[in-house]
Amino acid sequence: MKKTGFAILLTALIAMVPTSSVLASTDVSFSPTSVSVKKGQTFTLTIGVNPKGVKNYTVKTELNYPSDLLEVKSFTFTSGWMAVAQPGYDLIDNASGSLIKTAGYPGGLSTQATFGTVSFVAKKDGNGSIVLSGDSLTLDANNNNLIGSGAVSTTVNVSTPAPVKAEPVVTKKVEKVDSVVEQETVVVDAEEEVATSTQSVGAQALVAAVGASAVTLGTGNMGIGMLVVILILVVVFYLGVGVGVRRSRRR
Repeated sequence: MKKTGFAILLTALIAMVPTSSVLASTDVSFSPTSVSVKKGQTFTLTIGVNPKGVKNYTVKTELNYPSDLLEVKSFTFTSGWMAVAQPGYDLIDNASGSLIKTAGYPGGLSTQATFGTVSFVAKKDGNGSIVLSGDSLTLDANNNNLIGSGAVSTTVNVSTPAPVKAEPVVTKKVEKVDSVVEQETVVVDAEEEVATSTQSVGAQALVAAVGASAVTLGTGNMGIGMLVVILILVVVFYLGVGVGVRRSRRR
């Protein structure tokens, strides 16, 4: 009877011991585990939590990254988490390369889920790693830290994008403008030639008109004009003869 009672008591005591911190561990993961980007590009890192059936009520993740290579632009919690915004539990420090985010899960989390997403921007060429710090925590109902001891990290490779060659678009446009100018010049020259030709023809017509008017003596009839000229010449002849006779008599 004594042995039976002792066995029952020992079983009860073992059942009262919180075995979650001994038998279970929570895994924290990064996705992706490797990143290759160009300088100036942005990429995201997803933080996952897997309690493996044991309820986790609070999770604190602390990330370290090379501040000369990367810069944190933002962090977003996944739906269902309640952020803990207290000193030492909420921090983005791009000068030292440190990110701390903490949140609670009401009712406890016992299945795999996403904790949050970090947005990084690549600042320069080089290689580095984003590492989960040993100060990270995953707490159960009794504030026991259940986080696993395995290393968690993501490697990052940053390179410079190749320069893009620009096409000589400006040169082509200038050639088209020159062509239009030449066409306009040709049109202007043609107009000048037409104007000059018109003026020359007008001058010739004017001279011809004046000459014709002189021959017809303003009568408009060439026959009458010739007859008038002959009569004038006869009159002049007789006048000249008469003047000569008078001079002879005086002598």
